[in-house]
Amino acid sequence: MSGVTNLTVLVDDEPTPDGWIKIGKDLNAGAGGAYLYFAYEQGSGAPITNIIFLLSKDESAPPSYHRIDVDLNKGAGGAYIYTAFTREAHLGSPIEDLDVILGDNSGIQPQAPWRRIDVDLNKGAGGKYVYLVYRNA
Repeated sequence: MSGVTNLTVLVDDEPTPDGWIKIGKDLNAGAGGAYLYFAYEQGSGAPITNIIFLLSKDESAPPSYHRIDVDLNKGAGGAYIYTAFTREAHLGSPIEDLDVILGDNSGIQPQAPWRRIDVDLNKGAGGKYVYLVYRNA
């Protein structure tokens, strides 16, 4: 089984690391600011089991979580939003795949079996409603 084993945020034209998958949907869609994209790695290593969003530039990630130090509203105003993830098995089920959905209202939902993480990644910046969605193994 291969799951999502690593996650990062690419800024502007930063190249996608070798072997990684870039989700080609701008996290600042319609809000201006930097072009930001999630990229992830899949493999046979320890899979990511939970992804959370920290809503302050000073908020530390909980124990066992890795914080990605890129503000998801970089250059667009709005709330500070940082991504953190863990591979701890007791904190969730292995994540098999990731995507981003964009919409004109907060009610957008992915089709099953995908699940939405309920934090608008454009919060306070205007533009599209942007959500990270995932599928468990």
